[in-house]
Amino acid sequence: MILGHHRILLVRLHVLPRHDSLLRLVHCAVIPNAHPPPQHPAPAPAPAPAPTHATELWIAKALASAALLRPHCLPAFCVLSPSPLAAAAAVRLAPCAASALGIFSALHSPPLSVPPSEHSYRHVIALLCQSGRHSDALKLFDQMTDQAGYLPDAGFFSFVAGSCINAGLLDATAIFLAKGFQFGCHIEPYVCNKLMNSLIAHGRAQDAVVLFERWIQEGMYSPDVWSFNVVIKGLCRVGNVRKALELVKRMGLFGCSPDTITHNILVEGLCMAKEVDRGRELLRRLQKDGVCLPNVVTYTSVISGYCKVGRMEDAAAVYNDMLRSGIRPNTVTYNVLINGYGKAGDIESAVGMYQQLMLRHCPPDVVTFSSLIDGYCRCGQLDGAMRIWKEMPLYHIQPNVYTFSIIIHSLCKQNRSEEALGVLRELNMRPDIVPRAFMYNPVIDILCKGGKVNEANLILKDMEEKGCHPDKYTYTIIIVGHCMKGRISEAIILFNKMVEAGCSPDKITINSFTSCLLKAGMPNEVDRIMTIASGHASCSQKHKTGACLDENNKLCTFMKKKLE
Repeated sequence: MILGHHRILLVRLHVLPRHDSLLRLVHCAVIPNAHPPPQHPAPAPAPAPAPTHATELWIAKALASAALLRPHCLPAFCVLSPSPLAAAAAVRLAPCAASALGIFSALHSPPLSVPPSEHSYRHVIALLCQSGRHSDALKLFDQMTDQAGYLPDAGFFSFVAGSCINAGLLDATAIFLAKGFQFGCHIEPYVCNKLMNSLIAHGRAQDAVVLFERWIQEGMYSPDVWSFNVVIKGLCRVGNVRKALELVKRMGLFGCSPDTITHNILVEGLCMAKEVDRGRELLRRLQKDGVCLPNVVTYTSVISGYCKVGRMEDAAAVYNDMLRSGIRPNTVTYNVLINGYGKAGDIESAVGMYQQLMLRHCPPDVVTFSSLIDGYCRCGQLDGAMRIWKEMPLYHIQPNVYTFSIIIHSLCKQNRSEEALGVLRELNMRPDIVPRAFMYNPVIDILCKGGKVNEANLILKDMEEKGCHPDKYTYTIIIVGHCMKGRISEAIILFNKMVEAGCSPDKITINSFTSCLLKAGMPNEVDRIMTIASGHASCSQKHKTGACLDENNKLCTFMKKKLE
């Protein structure tokens, strides 16, 4: 009798209209090991057992086809009483996560109501995670645990949690982990560490610390050295070095000992908090103890700390200690020293460090050259800076935004506008650099001060065409430039454009502009500008200025001649 019904079902499938999805499903084979690739180190869900009988294999194919293409045919399968094994195989035949979820819902709901297997749950949840449908995955996970009573193992739990973290669902992951702790599930420490690290990376260091403390107090997991390092790093990042040092003392209670990374984090944290001497003292203690020997990162952190506060003699002393200890400086070490000496105005020492970098075969990078160029510019030696600028291509190194900014500002400062324009043109040819307003502003400023307002207008137009929005300094410079040339009408248009763009004029802009308007004999316009500056002007009021421009054209022409 069952065989007869089976024949009827096969006939029904044959008479269904031709459909690509149907053909793919009916003619595919069940792949026992077809499961999502694992996310290291959490293993992916274990494969479900494959149907051992040809009849169940065909039933699985028919179930999958009907669930996706002819849901109204599903009641006909009731007489066959499909097994959970056949239903699981049908789910695994789905070509995508959406199809898998659809088949799963159809087979495990009335009228068939086949009891879902743990393997089916795990397979669909994994597919949903991999396709970015984490909300659906978490709902199905709750159904698996709360309704079906299946408790996941540590590997699968870590897989889902890790996928949520990668998707940026940090709060949802914290709730998910808390649920796992309630189940008594052994959660792998790396997942907790990953969540805390992600919170810190998103500027939520305090939330990471709170989670860490809660997990420890409630005995949810046993932290390892990495756990402590992550939290200590977060505390140092927000400047709470005292709390970080307290955590180091507590490491022994959990069978952990601070390693070199722990000490590097602490040294860097102390230096960032401008407690460089304490950082150096910790460095000396590490040297004496000999348990966790300092490395190039430890020394470089202390050197950087001294450079940032301008104590170059102390920075040099730590550098010499580093050499005596047999620790080889790297490019970062030399970049820090070159930058420090450059900002201190000691270009000779900066060049000396650059020469040592080359002698020790440390490859220079864009930071090396940018720091040297900045040092030369700070010392007023622009020709030296331009020489380094031209040497960069010899090392196959391209200047970055910071390098361009230094050169453009310095050339403009020395009134070398043509060279600055040349560098700006070179910048505009770089598709990998997004121009910023602060890079154009010095060029626009020098052009306006030189009376070349038309050229400044072209620069403004060029930056807008490249998607670079002028800031309030750009508008202030060019508005004042137009006023000084007596082009009041254009200055008013630019001011309106500035306000419409959402750039709030500051006191400098207001004072400069109103002073020019008063000289031009336009007190009514001054009142309007002051109203806008106070934030009480409506949109209609802001546009009324255009109506009075024609009346003031003669006056503007007169003032233009007077100013020239």
